[in-house]
Amino acid sequence: MQLIYIHGYGSNRESRKYVLLEKHFATYEASCVEWTPETDFSTWLMQGHQAVEQEETLLLIGDSTGANLAYQWKEKRKAQGLQTILILLSPLLSYSHRLNKDLVFIPNLKNSLLDIPTPEDAFLLIGKQDETLDLQALNPYQCANSEVLYIEDSHRLPLFEQYLPLLADYVERQRLILAK
Repeated sequence: MQLIYIHGYGSNRESRKYVLLEKHFATYEASCVEWTPETDFSTWLMQGHQAVEQEETLLLIGDSTGANLAYQWKEKRKAQGLQTILILLSPLLSYSHRLNKDLVFIPNLKNSLLDIPTPEDAFLLIGKQDETLDLQALNPYQCANSEVLYIEDSHRLPLFEQYLPLLADYVERQRLILAK
């Protein structure tokens, strides 16, 4: 199975989380799909999708703003009958959830984000001390076929390495479900 990581705003393929994921999921073909606020996101999404549409099942992991993009990618695959195991880390589910209103996203990026009030078919890892996003409005009981885990951590997830076994467990359970 292929693992694709989509980093958050201001990050890149050298992200600590990506490096840890690549190491932990060493048997997976891993890649980090990079983007900038100026990226043409409709083309980016189409090209990324085309590059892996032969993959019957894809492990897609998005961090913060990258989680919003990962969710959109998952929905595109779902519409074509393709399977995706989706993990969202400190997910930006809506532009309005940002706490730092001084950091204004350029219109290109802002307009490329979806409002995702009830993410479906995903594992969400959310730090209770997230200083970047307000995820109070998220009701985990309304997120169909999703698992929401609130952890004692901040937005950047400095304790991320501790959560890797939980992510691996979720992936394995989803693989078994999808194999049926």
